[in-house]
Amino acid sequence: MQTAAAAQTPTELKLSGNRKAVFMLMQQQQRALSAYEIIDLLRPQIGRIIHPMLVYRCLDFLLAQHLVVKLVSVNKFVALPGGLTEPGQCLICEICQTVTFSASSNPLQQQKRKIAATGFKLNQQPVEFHGICASCQKDHTE
Repeated sequence: MQTAAAAQTPTELKLSGNRKAVFMLMQQQQRALSAYEIIDLLRPQIGRIIHPMLVYRCLDFLLAQHLVVKLVSVNKFVALPGGLTEPGQCLICEICQTVTFSASSNPLQQQKRKIAATGFKLNQQPVEFHGICASCQKDHTE
């Protein structure tokens, strides 16, 4: 399910200043962020307080373009790695909040096809797994 926008790179989309700032921050952080964490992290870069609705509008646009994914279970957002248009399986570290996208096939693909055959439009929904990443496991055993 690749849209025309998803086939484009973020630079080809010509993101506005605010959208670009939000997206670049999310790419730099490489972890799940809430809208309010985005506001706090952008404040020093922009030099002013950003209204939450502005951040949510940017996130809505980035979601529609398949550039970010909303992690429903933690109410946070994460940038999709380059070249990925669907999140598949998201492995969320409960300690450092990093998100890894599993390359294995989505276990719900067959179910998605059945749903699509009924005419129901399924929104983008990643499969989320919570646990502790290898780095955090190592840090907590030493």
